Amino acid sequence: MDLRLLSFALGASSSLLWPWLPSTAWGGALLALAILLAHGRHWRLLFLVLGVLWMQLNLQYRLTWLDKLETQTSHIITARVQSTESSGDKPRDKFARLLLRVETLDEQPLTIAPLVRVNAYQALPPLPAGSRITLVSSLKPAHGLANEAGMDGRRLLLGKGITATGNLRRLIEVQEAAPGMRERWLAAASSAWQGLEQAPLLAALSFGEQGGITDAQWDLFRGSGLTHIIAISGQHIALVAVLGWWLGRLLGLRGAIVVSLLFAAVYSWLAGFAVATERALIMVLVWSLLRWLNRDWPSHRIWLWAFVVLVLWDPFALYSAGFWLSFMAVALLLLASLLHARPGLVRLQCLLLLGLLPLQLLLFEGMAPLALLLNLLALPLFCLGIIPLALIGVLLAPLSTVLAHALFWLSDLGLTWVLWGLGLLADHLQLWWPVPGWLMPVSALLVLLWGGWQLPGGRGLLLPVGAALLLGVWPAPTPWQVRVLDVGQGLSVLVTRGERGILYDTGDSYPGGYNMAEAAILPVLSRLDVRVLDALIISHKDRDHAGNRRAMLQAMPVRRELSSFGFSRSTALCRRGQRWHWQGLEVRVLWPERPGAGRNNDSCVVQISDGRHRILLSGDIEQGAERRLLALEEKGGGEELASTFSSIHLSTLSSTVLVSPHHGSRTSSTPGFVAAVNPDVVIHSAGDRNQWQFPRPEVVARYQGARQWVTGQDGAILIEAGEAGLEIRPEREQGPWYRRNGHWWQSGLWPVE
Repeated sequence: MDLRLLSFALGASSSLLWPWLPSTAWGGALLALAILLAHGRHWRLLFLVLGVLWMQLNLQYRLTWLDKLETQTSHIITARVQSTESSGDKPRDKFARLLLRVETLDEQPLTIAPLVRVNAYQALPPLPAGSRITLVSSLKPAHGLANEAGMDGRRLLLGKGITATGNLRRLIEVQEAAPGMRERWLAAASSAWQGLEQAPLLAALSFGEQGGITDAQWDLFRGSGLTHIIAISGQHIALVAVLGWWLGRLLGLRGAIVVSLLFAAVYSWLAGFAVATERALIMVLVWSLLRWLNRDWPSHRIWLWAFVVLVLWDPFALYSAGFWLSFMAVALLLLASLLHARPGLVRLQCLLLLGLLPLQLLLFEGMAPLALLLNLLALPLFCLGIIPLALIGVLLAPLSTVLAHALFWLSDLGLTWVLWGLGLLADHLQLWWPVPGWLMPVSALLVLLWGGWQLPGGRGLLLPVGAALLLGVWPAPTPWQVRVLDVGQGLSVLVTRGERGILYDTGDSYPGGYNMAEAAILPVLSRLDVRVLDALIISHKDRDHAGNRRAMLQAMPVRRELSSFGFSRSTALCRRGQRWHWQGLEVRVLWPERPGAGRNNDSCVVQISDGRHRILLSGDIEQGAERRLLALEEKGGGEELASTFSSIHLSTLSSTVLVSPHHGSRTSSTPGFVAAVNPDVVIHSAGDRNQWQFPRPEVVARYQGARQWVTGQDGAILIEAGEAGLEIRPEREQGPWYRRNGHWWQSGLWPVE
């Protein structure tokens, strides 16, 4: 049975690697294969195929409704409110994130009620969970940034079951629901901890309500490796189950089982049935059932059953980072019990730190070096004091506010001490360390080496893994690279060679704290191990270009800042004629003639050349600046490239690659400018399905002789010098199905290029 469950889990997990979604025809073929395997009693292969078939059918069924979003951008929807999360430190931000279960789309009922996320940049009336609302919203299939580093936004959304996102345009009707039992319980607990300094953290520990936790606090917990304690996890469910078992022992063995299971189920319900709580609850359920039937199953079998049941319950859970961190942590604990009869706390923490490191680096691209020490110090305080006091306070809140307040006060005091200690450490040490991309495979190989040394029969892995590790860390020469990053509706271009870099523009920063520095730019710099920027060039002062200027200056050293707008006394002003050599490349400023006010037509236009190829970064210049550039070109007479046989007249503007002016707007890319540049490759840095419809169709038509990409559709564009010329690699032309461009949610018989 264990191998059959494992086969099903592997089959279902393979959906993370599918290059495209298989069509119904594939589903029929898999079903026929399953029947043949069942007839031949090939049970392991059968369960493997059943896992694949389960995911194929579920994904196709749950994503088909997205086809309805293709006909128009604005929709009238009627939905049930699942949750409302306010964001932004200032009330004037007026930003809220709504999680909605859609019932009708454009007055047409949906066969399934998909989960969507709608951002509201306006003041909203109270919308308790369960409220029925009608609104006008833009909606598009789940989308996220696609860079070689940084959070995979689309996978993150799918892991939460969210298949579409949009922005609220108009609220039509609200049918406010009466507060449910969970809301009333939360209100009772909230009144009990009212006035306490760490009330938002108590809400997170007790109910999974994390909206009140500040970014600074999240940074502290992430840097200390304690996010698993603050975010409700299996450990909280285990504590509640133990509390229920202790109380229920007065009623005998079966009474203890019932009370333990009841406590765990109620707390999971209060916590909103997060993935980690679902996993833990399923494990408690299986364990309780076995104890009730007086059966003794090994722990790994319970683990496998929990995995399979959760995938059957919620197939999208496979795309959640919390799902894999939770299950891998439990798997490592089971491994520790096999290797050591009584593993101590220090040994367990070391095993968890080492074993989860590759997965942590893959998901979060960073590490917390002090996590082991801080967990050893904090876990006893949280598990024996803070969390039990908070949980007992929650249970007592509907009965006695005074008694609950006393317990919450003690828990609040412990949290205050923890935050004070972490803040003191953060003032003197860097808690969270971004790491270069090579460290993830290296750490995975080190874990395999350790496993080969520890596990019986694993010594044969030492030689091949050691050789792979040596090849992985062997230094290799790197050519220059240019990345037009995917920063939504904005622009950011990174030029690198080895560990040196130049950054042109920084993308946007949005209300609610979301910004492109943390989401895209800094992760890519960390992946490439670029620690210092030789130059930061800000084309002009518009927010979608300069929105993260200050964040970049604070995040890392910048040797030189250049802009068409004087942001500070240290900012050098762009002026036509400036040029310098950098890492074998020539960097030239072609515009403006003189510093301006930082408007579109004042954009700092930069050309980068290696002697064979030119890349033109044009900012947001429009018709006026383009005409003046052409006039200067005629006045200057361009350049003469001499050869043995002939003399070739080459325009100064002529470039192999062009990052189109103003994201491809109709006010730019005039025919004369296009003819002068004459690019082979054009990259439009524009958001997916943006409201301005950039790049405009008429602009795309003007560049019809060139290969064109749009970052919002194709992801980040990597340009690299090769022996045969420039190599162009869009991020969304590689990877699994949920990272692809185009109609990624549509199933097919074969992948469409």
